[in-house]
Amino acid sequence: MSSARSGLSETDRDDVPWGRAPVGGIPIPPFADAAEHRTYLRALQTFLLLLDRGEPSAATIALAAALEAELPRTSGEAPTHLSPLALRVSLSTFFPAPWTPEALASALDGFGYGVPVRGRGGWSWGGDPDYAARPAQRGWEIERHERGSFSHAMIAHEGDLVLLWMDMFRNRFPYPIAHVADPAAPALDSLSDAARATLAAHATNVAMPYLQNWIRERDDARNGGPGAAGSLR
Repeated sequence: MSSARSGLSETDRDDVPWGRAPVGGIPIPPFADAAEHRTYLRALQTFLLLLDRGEPSAATIALAAALEAELPRTSGEAPTHLSPLALRVSLSTFFPAPWTPEALASALDGFGYGVPVRGRGGWSWGGDPDYAARPAQRGWEIERHERGSFSHAMIAHEGDLVLLWMDMFRNRFPYPIAHVADPAAPALDSLSDAARATLAAHATNVAMPYLQNWIRERDDARNGGPGAAGSLR
């Protein structure tokens, strides 16, 4: 952990990829045309599949398929901004598009309470606690204010401010993780037989050549082997 990030619980955790460089060439919203929108979604799908360890999981394939349904079907007019699904997947995976604070703040506009706005010589967001970020000589100073008390931390790069917002506005705990059981939802054991059947069917699918080819391609790219320097699909 970098000592420069100590001071706030929001910045001293290592479950955020601090300092990670973005990937150039990925368009960011607002998209100029359908081609830019398509490129973003294709890059997001590819990145999502790169996150699996071992076989591609059934859940990952299902999520990639949901994103597939959002691809522009013609070269005509397409949405200039991301759908709620694509934005949430981007936040949850720390998708490495070359976001700027301005672009991500615009994408988050309407996302919910306390999204980033320009103010106080930098940015402010949140509410009880609320936060401010101001450019400083050594990066960005983050101030946390809660009920009259103030605490501070430094982050090194503008890209780390983007990552901080991704972390703060992603949903770490979708149901059922860390939730009390919802009486409206079926109990785990009532779904377990069907889940085993899906996993058995998925194991058969994973053995097929098209997925084995993808696993090799993915592992070569992650390990710096053949195709590692290739463009995103």
